[in-house]
Amino acid sequence: MQTPFSIALLESTDKIPLFELIQANATRLHQYFPITAKQNCSLTATEYYIQTKIREANNKENFTFKIVESITQLPIGLLIIKKINWQTKTCELAYFVDGNYEGKGIISAGISQLITYAKETLQLQSACVRIGEDNPGSLRIAEKHNFVLTKRIKNEHTDFHGNVMDVLHFERIL
Repeated sequence: MQTPFSIALLESTDKIPLFELIQANATRLHQYFPITAKQNCSLTATEYYIQTKIREANNKENFTFKIVESITQLPIGLLIIKKINWQTKTCELAYFVDGNYEGKGIISAGISQLITYAKETLQLQSACVRIGEDNPGSLRIAEKHNFVLTKRIKNEHTDFHGNVMDVLHFERIL
């Protein structure tokens, strides 16, 4: 049986489908991914975003993977390894999936792949995720993947509309 999705680094040919994915999920992304939403506000902006992400991966700064639905071959989300510190061998993980695919285990399976990539390919030793308290799905993902709550950071995140919120910071050894 074929898996329902695969992951791959963003490519320049992803411009239109990525733009459509982000626009279709704009309301949700405005809360937790405001920078990504702003950076993909037009096709031209998305093209620049993708070129930036390709350059960052080539420079080993950040790695932005698309989650590709197996039947349509269209992106349905992103998995990101960012804020890599090569001296301490740490990183932050971020992710989102199209609302139509939530609750199907795709992010959970994707995070498993991302953790393996960070550990085996990048040789990183620990990772963190930052999650809003009002995001129960992400809280379950952190728990399922053995991330441990280390602190609450007051007024750490500002959404697309300028609302400030606290963030829960989770960490784990890879």
